[in-house]
Amino acid sequence: MPYGQFESVEQVASLFSITVKDASIMQSKPIDISESVFKSITGKLFDSLSFRNEATICNKIITPILNIVAEQHAPLNVWIEEPFNVDKEKGLVGEPDYLIAPATEYGGMAIPPLCVIEAKKQNWDDGWTQALAEMVAASFKGAEKCYSAVTTGKIWQFGILDNGVFMKDPNQISATRELQLVFDTLNWIFTEINEESRR
Repeated sequence: MPYGQFESVEQVASLFSITVKDASIMQSKPIDISESVFKSITGKLFDSLSFRNEATICNKIITPILNIVAEQHAPLNVWIEEPFNVDKEKGLVGEPDYLIAPATEYGGMAIPPLCVIEAKKQNWDDGWTQALAEMVAASFKGAEKCYSAVTTGKIWQFGILDNGVFMKDPNQISATRELQLVFDTLNWIFTEINEESRR
């Protein structure tokens, strides 16, 4: 049962004894984005050709946004479809859309404190199910706190798994209307991740 084959958030939560809550948990931290980059992404958000299929959405919208933020938060790196096989018997295996983590001294991926999932065909339930399964896998590897984002490219929503409690922020951010807020929220998460790693 790879990450994407769990049936619901409730199933994942019950299997791994996770408490589920809705809570306004996300914050924002301003990040400077060059005018040319901002204009480029805005143009793609309003171009229907950017949303023809999953690969196009990832390549034209999601990947550039994540890379722009990651560039200001070394040593964090954007890992795309990287194998993350934690426990085959429990179904915690697969190649997540995006994992944000530093590299180990051997060149591999360290424990990911942020999982980003594309909500395929705008299916938010499946996206959050996969996100929670990936965060559980990260906790099995030793992450005390793991953040997540589920996105269609146009809409972004965030959550966190902290000490066995999964909190999903009910607020959804529209990149077409509030692209800067998407950047600022991701910037806050990346900052939190780096600060927590130093504690």
